[in-house]
This record gives sequence, structure tokens and C-alpha cells, in this order.
Amino acid sequence: MPGKIAIWVFSLVFLAVIILQSGNYTYVQDNGHSNFGPSGTSAFLELLKRSNYKVKIDDSGSPKLAPIMVIPVSNTHKKSFASFMKSIKSGTTIVTYVIPEEDREKSVPLRIINDISGESAGQLEPLGKNTDDEEKPPISNSESVNLLSAENGGESIAKIYSKDNIRIIHMTDASCITNRHIDKVNNASISLGLISMAGKPGAELTFVGNFSSRISEDNLIAKLGRPFEAAWSQLMILVLVIFITLSIRFGLAPETRASERGGRELVDGLAWMTKRKKNARWALRAVFDRVLTELERRHRIGREQIIQRPDLYLSPEAAVILKDVEAATMHDISEQEAIRHAKALKRLV
Repeated sequence: MPGKIAIWVFSLVFLAVIILQSGNYTYVQDNGHSNFGPSGTSAFLELLKRSNYKVKIDDSGSPKLAPIMVIPVSNTHKKSFASFMKSIKSGTTIVTYVIPEEDREKSVPLRIINDISGESAGQLEPLGKNTDDEEKPPISNSESVNLLSAENGGESIAKIYSKDNIRIIHMTDASCITNRHIDKVNNASISLGLISMAGKPGAELTFVGNFSSRISEDNLIAKLGRPFEAAWSQLMILVLVIFITLSIRFGLAPETRASERGGRELVDGLAWMTKRKKNARWALRAVFDRVLTELERRHRIGREQIIQRPDLYLSPEAAVILKDVEAATMHDISEQEAIRHAKALKRLV
């Protein structure tokens, strides 16, 4: 019984471990190209293909450098993207789109000016100034030129950075390339226009999806902090000790099944019972009842069924023995007869 309890306890704790520790909790927003929901960029990727660009997709953790790279960047991937930019080599042109978290309840289309030609580039929606990107350019100590700016305030929407034959075309607020917004006003044409500065249709480009797809956070225990992680580890050790303790009897010799008793023991037992009951018949009956109990457990049926039809559950020889012993318990018998019948019953179990 304790062993079964231990198995149940261990199973419940194991289930809790799977739920609390193995499961990862993720951000709801997923700007990856494989996401066809509102926050994904699958439509933007399809737009590049239909614009006759030869697109190669790179979703690896360490993207390989290529002459032209298109990189959507989720707000949650900015640090890893900044680390990647440190490895950029000469001769690389990268078009980056920083996608902020969606927090706009209402948005109004804003007219965008092409700062190089001074002409209108169309309208973007939604749009908002991202001061972090203004303060931290994608590559340090680089020269920059405004490409797009909002007509109403003049804040920069897109810039081109250059340094050591490296060009970074950088859009600071690129919600316009998500599935939710790409079909609004001139979002698609303006977003695609930035790529045309890196390469004309027909050019080969690498679409990097690692910096925009959904990322995993720490599991629940890790998010609570180190004290909770330590407490969880101690709890696991305690549960393991309880499980082993209930399964194995510490400090005691392992329980072994008693070996079959010899004929002498059986004779002594029956003699003792005969003296106690002062009747060999009742001593044999006690042995008969114990045999019936064992047969009940073995065949999982009531003793009445065994007594009435022993031939259904026992061999013909064993059925005859059981019937003979039952008949012997119905009248007075000698101690020698009781011992003979008891030895016959012994062979049944």
C-alpha cells in the first residue's frame, strides 16, 4: 500500500514539474514571417516574392551575411539585433524595419515626404515617433541621411546609415509591414520603396526572420527569482526522498516471502491447534478456510463458487482433494487424518 501511495505522489509531482518548469511562456505578439495572424509579416514576405525579388529565408540563430539583407526587428529583439550588427562586414547592405508593440487604439494616416527628392512618398498608417532609435543608430560612428519624414512634424521615419562600405537603410517605426496594416493607404509601396534602394526587382536578397519571430521567456519558476528556484530544487529532493522512503524500508532487511513450510511444521501446527480446540476437525477446518482465502485471492471469486464448482477453477485432482477435505470437516476425525488432509491441501496453494 505505501508503494502505491508513493507512485501516485510521484506522478502528481512529475505532472507539476512538466507544467511549471518544462512549459515556456511566450509573448503574444509574433512578427515572424510564418505567422499569418495580424502581427505577422507573412504578407510582406509574399510581397517581396511577387515583386520579382529572389528571396532566400534565413531563420537560423546566427544569420549568414549576404550582399542584401532584409531584417524585420521586433521590439523584444533589439538587444540581439544590436549584437548581430557588430558582426556586419564591408560590402553589406541591410534594410531594417523596427516593429514596435501594438498599443495604438486609433491611428490617423500621415503624409510622408521623401527627403532626398522633396516629393510626397504617400501616406503611412499607423505611425509614431520612436525616440530610442533616434538616439541609438544601428551602427555607431556612422554618417546618416534622412530618407523619409512625416510632413506634419518633420520627425525622421527612415534613415540611411553608411560606414566602411556598409549601408543600413533603417525604418524606425515599421508597423506598416505587419499583416494588420500592410494593405492600408501606401504602406506597401513605401515599405517596398526602401528595398528598391538596396536592390532593384530581380536582385537576390536574404530575408532574416530570427529577429522578428516569437521568443520564449523563462519558465514560471525562473521568473519568480533565485530563492524560488532554490526552494523548488529542495522540494524535488524532498519528494524524491519520500518516494524512496515509501518504496524501500530504510535500515531494515528487505522483506522476503516466507518459504514453504515443511511437513514437520505443519504437523506441529495442527497438533497445537488440535490441543487448543480439543478437536482435530476444527483444526483442519481452520487450515481449509485459509486455503479457501488464498484461492479467493488467486481466482478473484467468492469461496461459495469455489466450494460448489471447484472443477471450474482447479484441476480434476485438486477439485477432488478440496471436496474430500470439505467432507472430512463435517464429522470428527483423528489427528492423523487431519494431518493427511492438511498435507493434501498444502499442494493446492
